[in-house]
Amino acid sequence: MRIVLTKHLAIAAVLLAGAALAQDLGADEVLANIRQEAEATRDASFLLTGRLIDPDGTAIALEVEVELIPGERAARADFIQPDALADNVVVFDDEAVYNYIFLTNQVTVFDANDPDALGGFISGQGEGGAPTLTLDLEKLFAGWDAEVESYEAGFYHLRLDNKETGAALDHVLATVQEGTWVPSELVLFGDDGSMVAELFIDDFQRDQGISVEDVTYIPEDAEVIDERAR
Repeated sequence: MRIVLTKHLAIAAVLLAGAALAQDLGADEVLANIRQEAEATRDASFLLTGRLIDPDGTAIALEVEVELIPGERAARADFIQPDALADNVVVFDDEAVYNYIFLTNQVTVFDANDPDALGGFISGQGEGGAPTLTLDLEKLFAGWDAEVESYEAGFYHLRLDNKETGAALDHVLATVQEGTWVPSELVLFGDDGSMVAELFIDDFQRDQGISVEDVTYIPEDAEVIDERAR
């Protein structure tokens, strides 16, 4: 009986020690784990949901199916909500962005670093001003300060603060699941401290063998409007 009890106590001690170590991770270690998983991911798919907040306080529901191949700089966003964008598609293909409008069967092509490519909502942060196609928070918010605000039930809650004065985004609150090291929630705040977006990443799957052709597909009969600089 004593041997069995001692064994159980030993197992409990190991589990508690592991939990304590997990909670003791600092922001740099959490970000390093996220970076390592992001770099090892060949392809990923997930459902992006949440809401965008207009300057007047109006909330816009967001639901988008996303496919991503970071190494090929290829990504696809199929819109479900908002209703005005339902069935529209945005495709990133290396140095170009394709905005496909379902109702008119037209696709407008932009340079990846053109701020109009995404309607000005997302500014480019990668090389040459092009969007950064990754879930690596260090790359998405390069140069920002980061700290762990709390840890609970297997999730780290990070705060990332923008050091750039007068920037449109002031800080971001990120929730990251331990073990998978995938951000599950991002809450973005503007320079006045008000929330501008609340985003959730669900149904995350990696390394399914998604092809570049599938990610970048646009109907062949779509009318092409090329807005790239010549």
